Amino acid sequence: MKKDLEKIRAGFERMDKSNLPVTFRNFSRGSCGDTCEVLAELLKELGYGCFLYVAGQRDNGYSHAWLEQDGLVIDITADQFDEVSVPVYMGPINSWYQDFAVQQKHEAGYNRLDVRSKARLSGVHLRIKVELNT
Repeated sequence: MKKDLEKIRAGFERMDKSNLPVTFRNFSRGSCGDTCEVLAELLKELGYGCFLYVAGQRDNGYSHAWLEQDGLVIDITADQFDEVSVPVYMGPINSWYQDFAVQQKHEAGYNRLDVRSKARLSGVHLRIKVELNT
């Protein structure tokens, strides 16, 4: 799975962001929530199963979102924070994630969202798939 995550992350980095939803324009900064929704769909297509969307907030007001599956954290946007240097994290819930007070935890993937959000994120999903096949 790590290799697939690295390829997906590279696809997000390479992709022309000028016509993407605003949340992706400065990837990875500020894009964690929407990225998780798209990433969950991609991982499901690749046969990795379903994931939980987890979003939390720190005491300093910073928020973040990532995916979890059976205690495993999947995160391709944590490097938007200065204290994180790895572009892809796949591992156990560590103290960095525990610093976030969980505010949301539910099934991940944009297919459960409203029609407008689903259309917006499915477009990103398709563009990432094109990047992965080039």
